[in-house]
Amino acid sequence: MSSALDYSQIADLYDSFVRVETDVPFFVEEVRRAGGPVLELMCGTGRLSVPLLEAGADLTCVDLFGEMLEVLRRKQQQRGLAAKVVQADVARMAFPPEFALALLPFQSFNELTDEEDQRAALRGVWSALVPGGRFVCTLHNPPVRLRSVGQGATTLGPFPRSDGPGTVEVVLELGYEPAARILAGTETERALDAEGAVVREHRLPLRFVLIEPVAFFALAEDTGFEILEVFGDYARAAFIPESSPFAIVTARKRGS
Repeated sequence: MSSALDYSQIADLYDSFVRVETDVPFFVEEVRRAGGPVLELMCGTGRLSVPLLEAGADLTCVDLFGEMLEVLRRKQQQRGLAAKVVQADVARMAFPPEFALALLPFQSFNELTDEEDQRAALRGVWSALVPGGRFVCTLHNPPVRLRSVGQGATTLGPFPRSDGPGTVEVVLELGYEPAARILAGTETERALDAEGAVVREHRLPLRFVLIEPVAFFALAEDTGFEILEVFGDYARAAFIPESSPFAIVTARKRGS
């Protein structure tokens, strides 16, 4: 399994505390520019998939965890949407070259902590794209991400439950392993009832790697990609290594 965090245990809680929407207009624009089928990798419960489908995307959604995909299927059914949903490990997937665009959003590539998994995922993306097809991958910017590490436990929430009464609280505890460039620790999700009492708790290992953009460029170029642009945020500002929150990399498949 290429992801350290076992999302299968928290699929029903995930939408309660992951409510990010700032990247949606960016990816909707990318889909409209693509003009063809789109492959979304590590899609989870469809935080991004649903608005892309609503914008008219011809979308195939891939995730490792069937429990997360079941939430996505329910959302599609409720909204009258239709995407192809595939359960697969992004580092071990195989698609024919039929996609105009591949997306790996929400800094999920950083969950691939092994370089061989990173290379395998990139090979899988390259193989799935038509000649000239584009790949958009978002990465943590290491110096900016590290500023929030080493300050003890961080508590987020409580957030209203997306599926009923009660709330969800998340506690992050992270440390840094500089030799391996790994952020590791735990992510604890607590489901609380209406009175604030904990009714369920999951303490899950959290582990991801901080990849310098230039190192990612080298991996992508070795695979057969041409780097096109690197943005520092979803307003398409230029990437600034010292201050940009993310590195949003767009690349094109070379060759045939």
